[in-house]
Formats: sequence, structure tokens, C-alpha cells
Amino acid sequence: MKKYLFLFIIPALVLASGEHDGVKDYDVLWRSINFILFFGILFYLLKGPVKAAYQGRIDGIASRLEANQKILKESAARKEQAKKDLQDAKVQGAALIETAKKEIVFAAEKIKNATEQEISNLQKSFDEQKDFEARKIKKEVVSEILDDVFASDDIKFGQDKLVKIVEKKVG
Repeated sequence: MKKYLFLFIIPALVLASGEHDGVKDYDVLWRSINFILFFGILFYLLKGPVKAAYQGRIDGIASRLEANQKILKESAARKEQAKKDLQDAKVQGAALIETAKKEIVFAAEKIKNATEQEISNLQKSFDEQKDFEARKIKKEVVSEILDDVFASDDIKFGQDKLVKIVEKKVG
């Protein structure tokens, strides 16, 4: 308040400190009125455009702020969605690992059972082949003995004796 008072008093003092020859006609009053009218008209004419420009600036800043807020909210939503997707992927990954472990155990068990079955089949086949070869050799031996016995004329055996000889060879 003191500053304003000081600003109005200083010009009055400067104007009042003139020569004292006589009364000079200063048109300070008319110039002051003219100055006030000029700034009043200037204020009246520029009030609308300045106010519109200021309001436009406020609206522009508000719209940019709203756009930034919207982008920020969208970014936050995408971030939350990404976190949710990450958690889902972790859960699915854990489930896939667990499933893979179960499948490995199942496949190992299946291979083990198939191998045991194959070994059993091979053992059975081997036993059958061994029995078959044993019978075949017995038949060949019996056939060879009988051929030798029947081929030689000096030995004549009875049927009982022949059966005993064959039993000895076979058994």
C-alpha cells in the first residue's frame, strides 16, 4: 500500500516543484483523465480477446492433462494386465512342468513294462526253442540208433530189447 501511495505522490512532487514565476497552466488533470479513458477503452477492447486467449490456454492445458491422465490410466491397466498374464503364465508353466514330470514317469513305467514283457516273451521263446531243439536232437539220435541197428544184419534184437536200448539212449 505504501508503494502505491509513494508512486502517486512522487509525480505530484515532481510536477509541483516547478518554477514559481507564476501560475503555469499544466494540463495534468486533462492528461490524467485522457490517460484513464485511454486505458479504460484499451481494457474494454482487449478484455474479451485476452480473456478468450487465457481461457483457451487453460482449456488446452486441461485437455493435455486429461489426455496424459488417460494415457497414464491405460498404461496402468496394461501394466496390471501384463502382471496378470505373467502370473497366469507362471501357473501354466508350473502346471506344464508337473504334467511333463508325470508323463516322464508314465512313459518310463510304460517302457519298463514293455521291456519286461519283451524279456518275458524272449525267455519263453528261448525255452520253447530249447525244448524244440532237445526233441529234435532226441529224434535224430533215436533215428540214427535205429538206422544203425536195422542196418547191421548180425545183430537181431527183439522188440523188448530194442525198446530198452532206445530208453537208455534217450534217458
